[in-house]
Amino acid sequence: MKIAYRIVTPILAVGAIVMGIFLKMFSFTVGNSDSQVNSVISAVSGLFGRSTIYEYSLFDIFKMIPQADTSKAGEDAKGLTEVASAILPELYTFIVLLVLVFAVMIAVGVIGALSDSKKKRTTEIILCACGLVLSFVCILVSNSAFEKIMNGDVNLTDLVSLFASSALATLATAVLTITEASLSAGFYAMFGIMLVIIMWTVAANMVIKTPIVHEKTYKRKKPVRSIKSLVRKK
Repeated sequence: MKIAYRIVTPILAVGAIVMGIFLKMFSFTVGNSDSQVNSVISAVSGLFGRSTIYEYSLFDIFKMIPQADTSKAGEDAKGLTEVASAILPELYTFIVLLVLVFAVMIAVGVIGALSDSKKKRTTEIILCACGLVLSFVCILVSNSAFEKIMNGDVNLTDLVSLFASSALATLATAVLTITEASLSAGFYAMFGIMLVIIMWTVAANMVIKTPIVHEKTYKRKKPVRSIKSLVRKK
């Protein structure tokens, strides 16, 4: 069981990091505050096979940032930090917290591979608990940022103009707004794996302490007396 623990735990930790980077982390729903206009937007989107829900992974965002082009809107174009200035405190806080979560998962993987004692396995539980606390704070910080985005504190037209090459996409922002925003599968996959590692560690400690092995009992066989010895006694 000790060997299985030292193999499985690092795999789970690395899997959490990979899913956090490549699975969709943020989900945004576009529409309009007016229900009638929103119905038209949904109908048009369905007609052209387009979804009103847009999801982005950290990997997608890393690829998009270099594409931000302030030259598209002329000399008066705003930079990315200026456009997102309303949520910069939450954004920086979220990035720091997320980096800490990744660091915790790396530590879980390394210590898990070296876990040859109950003390180290207990450390795994403590690390995952810290990761869960950091994740809860991430949720609170992101909700604050999403609320500002949905309230219109971030100008959607300026933001789209930095990334979109189509003037039509920029024009559409005059009608569209972000009606819903939330964390998505990538974040909650990491959250779930930390819970799994805690339960896996508790189960491993129980099995290692009391191995599920049936003890074999050996009974001494009685010596078989030969016929000659019996005859002599008579």
